[in-house]
Amino acid sequence: MLLALRIENFTVVEEVEVGFGPGLTVLTGETGAGKSILVDALGLLLGTRADADCVRSGAEEAVVEAVFQRSPGLGVRLEALGLPDHGDEVVLRRVVGRAGRSKVHVNGALASVGVLGQLMRGELDIAGQHAHVGLFEAATHQAVLDRREGVAPALAAYRAAHAPLVALETERRALDGGGGGHEARAEFARFQLDELERLSPAPGEEPALEAERRRLASVERLRAAALESEALLGGDEGGVCTVAARAARMLEEAARTDPNLGQAASSVLVATSALDEAVGSLRRYLDGLEADPERLAVVEERLDALRRLARKHGTDVASLPARLEALRVECARLEGRRERLAALEAERSAAEAHAWETARALRRERERAARQLERAMSAELGRLALPRAAFTVQLAPRDVLRADGADEVEFLFGPNPGEPVRPLSRVASGGEASRLWLALKRTSMAQGGPEEAGTVVLDEADAGVSGAVADVVGRMVRAVAAGRQVLCITHLPQVAAHADAHLVVEKTSSRGRTWSSVRSLEDGSPRARELARMMSGAIVTSEALAAAEALVRAARAAGPVPTARTVSRARRVA
Repeated sequence: MLLALRIENFTVVEEVEVGFGPGLTVLTGETGAGKSILVDALGLLLGTRADADCVRSGAEEAVVEAVFQRSPGLGVRLEALGLPDHGDEVVLRRVVGRAGRSKVHVNGALASVGVLGQLMRGELDIAGQHAHVGLFEAATHQAVLDRREGVAPALAAYRAAHAPLVALETERRALDGGGGGHEARAEFARFQLDELERLSPAPGEEPALEAERRRLASVERLRAAALESEALLGGDEGGVCTVAARAARMLEEAARTDPNLGQAASSVLVATSALDEAVGSLRRYLDGLEADPERLAVVEERLDALRRLARKHGTDVASLPARLEALRVECARLEGRRERLAALEAERSAAEAHAWETARALRRERERAARQLERAMSAELGRLALPRAAFTVQLAPRDVLRADGADEVEFLFGPNPGEPVRPLSRVASGGEASRLWLALKRTSMAQGGPEEAGTVVLDEADAGVSGAVADVVGRMVRAVAAGRQVLCITHLPQVAAHADAHLVVEKTSSRGRTWSSVRSLEDGSPRARELARMMSGAIVTSEALAAAEALVRAARAAGPVPTARTVSRARRVA
C-alpha cells in the first residue's frame, strides 16, 4: 500500500507531498489542473521511461519519492533483487535529470530502473493510457481463467498426470545425456575395469613389495655384514662371546668372596646369553639368505605395473583397490542403462498419452469457462456504459505439454462494434482501460479470484458515463477497493461520493508561472463544496451543496452492485 508520495519539480508541480490510506481515494479537480501528473509520477516508480520534458522549467531535475508499506511480496522481491530491507516500510526515490537520465534508490541503496520495475511489478498497477496493470498482461490471463468454477479440478488432474511424465523425462535425460557419450563411457569403464582386475591390486601391497625388493637387491651386502658380525661375535678365541663368557666366570668366582660383585656378574651373564642368541640368529639368517634374481625381477615388474597403473588413473597405488571397486559399481550401472532406457521409453509413452488425455479435458473446461467469462464480462461492461464492447477469450492449443497444460490463453477487447478485438495491452483509452480493469476485477471477485496489486490507480474510469451508470461505476470502484488501496481520478460527483478519502488538485498561476497543488478535503462542508462544484461548475449554489450532501449520504447507504454471477443465478431461479 502507498503511504506517502512526494513530487518535486515534476512538470508544473513545484513541490507536493501527499499521504494516502487504505480503501478508495479519489482525486478531483478542474480539467487541466494536473490530476494525471500524479499518475505519471507513480508510473516512474514502475520503471517506465522518463522524458526530460517532465522536469519543471528552470529546474535541473525532477524527483519522485514514495513510501510503501512492506507487503510479503515486496519483502520477497527485495531479497531476490539483493536490496536492503528495513522493516515495515519501503522507500523509493527516482530522480530524472534535464538530460533524461535517471537515478534510482531503494531504501537508500542505488538501483537501476529495470530493478525498480521488477520490484514494483505486482505491488502497483496503473489502469490508464499505458495500462501498467497485471490483469492486462497476457501471462496472467490463464491464471484468471483457471480460477473460474470447474477448471481447478481439471487442472489438478492434469498436473497429477503431468508430474510423472516430467520425472520420467528427467530420468531419461540423465541416462541419455550426451548422446553416444554414455556408450563410449561404458566401453572405457569396462576397459579400465578389466585392466585393474588383471592386475588385482591388494591393500598394503606396495610397502610389502618395496621391502622385499630392497632385500633381494642387497643380498651380497647383507651376507657380508652378517658373516663379519658372526665372526666378531662367535670367534673361538677372540670372539666377543668367548671373552664375555670368560669374564662372567671370573666375576662369578669373585662374587663368592665379595657379594658386591654379584650384580655385575649377573649382568655379564645376561649379556653373554643375549650375544649367544644373536650369534644363533645370524647363523640362521645366513642359512636362509640366498640370491634370487628371478624373484627380484618379478617383484620389480609388479611394482612398476602397479605404479604405472596408478599414474594412469591419476591416483596412488594405495588407492587402486578402491578404484577397482568404484569401477565395478559404475560398469554395473552403465551396463544396466540400456535396459532401463527401454523400460523408460515404454513408461514415458504411457504417461504422455495419459497427460495428453487430461490436457484435452482441461482444455474443454477452459473453453466452457471462457464462454462463461465472456458472458460475465459482457454484463459487467454493459453496466459500465460499454454495452457494445467485445471481450473475447482466445484459447489456442500448443503442441507441447507444460506445467499448466497445452493452451495459450489471452484476453482480447474491442471497445467499438465493427473494430477487431485486440490484446488488452493495446487498449488505447485510459477510461476504457480503467473500466475494463473494473469489469475484470469484478468477475474475478465473483469467482474468488487471485489478488492483484495492493495499490491500483484508475485513471478516469468514469470517462463517457453519467447519471445512473456513474453511480454504478462508483459503487463498483468502492467494492473493489475493499481489502486494497485504489486511487481513482474522476470527474463525476457520483463516483467521488463513494470515496474514503478525497484529494483535490488545483492549478494556480502567478507572474508568468503555473503551479499545481494537492489538498486533502475533510468530510463535511469542504468535501460537499467540491462535489457541488463538480455538479454545477464554478458557481456553487446552496441547491448544489444540498444535492452534494444528499449524494454523499446516498453513497454511504448504497449496497454493492450485484456481480454478473449473482445476476445470472437470479435469472435461472426466475
